[in-house]
Amino acid sequence: MARYTRRAQVLLTEVQYRSLQTLAEAEEKPLGALLREAAEELCSREERRGQKARAARQLLALPGTDVPEDYQEWERRYLDQRVETHG
Repeated sequence: MARYTRRAQVLLTEVQYRSLQTLAEAEEKPLGALLREAAEELCSREERRGQKARAARQLLALPGTDVPEDYQEWERRYLDQRVETHG
């Protein structure tokens, strides 16, 4: 189980507080747990976004390749070559 060591204070509007409290009650958990889960989801989403951005930059940095004039012929040669190298 995670050990919580840091405290954060946030001010909410009455509407926000009531909405969050209603969600917490519907999920049968404390409001603090609901807020921690929301924070974790946001952090995870940002991490995934960063990973996708890095992957896209890496793909865009790859050298270009020639476009085959006859795709079916290129595909046949590619598959033949793949069978030769991978069995």
